[in-house]
Amino acid sequence: MDRYQLGKLVDWAGTLVTRKRMQKVLYLLHAAGAPIDASFYLHLYGPYSSDVAQLTDQLVREGLLTETPVANAAGRQFEYSLPAGPRASLRGFEQSPTGKQRRAAFQPFKKQARDLLNRELSELEYASTIAYFMRQTRDWETALEKACQFKRLDAQCNAARSALALAKQVMEPTS
Repeated sequence: MDRYQLGKLVDWAGTLVTRKRMQKVLYLLHAAGAPIDASFYLHLYGPYSSDVAQLTDQLVREGLLTETPVANAAGRQFEYSLPAGPRASLRGFEQSPTGKQRRAAFQPFKKQARDLLNRELSELEYASTIAYFMRQTRDWETALEKACQFKRLDAQCNAARSALALAKQVMEPTS
């Protein structure tokens, strides 16, 4: 995971609502083959990367990302956006030879990222967990079963089936 990719994801989002959404979308893009160099492990809410969390904190400290706390039922969540200066720097970087290469490698995932950014957070959580187990087991039904055990979710419920369909869509886009 690097500054460009995280900045580009936030740019595509306009305002990226919640760190959890950021983690799940990045994991699903990673599972889809996006060139995201980050380690993910299974955490309470599904796949999580301390690399992503640390980079987010660093970009906020440096003023390259704006972090806005917003009250919610659980206390607060954070929203992320690109300030005007870093947005202009991102555009300028994309005009350089290296930036053009980086953009070309990440741009094919824009449509998928935007779709994921607009999904319900619970669906992203379940789908990313199914995708995590799929990468380990290489079998959709086993992945669904393990994810549902982990999330304490009935494998036959609508939420589980919807998440399975999303995970398949992400990981097998031509099927």
